Amino acid sequence: MTELTAEQVFKDYSAQPPLMRPQFAKKYVGMEVDWPVTFADAWKVGNNIRVAFHVELLRGVSGSVPRAQYPQLEHLHAREPLRVRGRIRSVSTLWIELDITELLFCVEAEPSIA
Repeated sequence: MTELTAEQVFKDYSAQPPLMRPQFAKKYVGMEVDWPVTFADAWKVGNNIRVAFHVELLRGVSGSVPRAQYPQLEHLHAREPLRVRGRIRSVSTLWIELDITELLFCVEAEPSIA
């Protein structure tokens, strides 16, 4: 598991020339992460739920989880803190897409977003 934060990934990615960013982003693909996030949104897609989380004011993390495994998402309100664990699938200017392996609810450490 990497100690790299989502904020660091976004900072490093944004520091690259725009046309070099897709190639640069490949260095993060497959990294295992465990990040504090704030719930933003969710929607049902077949037997899965797509989830989106804030890590910075205008940047976030997203991925899919099995509906049956996370019924508590049905009652989760926006801005509630949790932790997301998974592997980075892709990085862009505003989003990091994860293959989510676990969501942890009711965490104490809330990310610092306005």
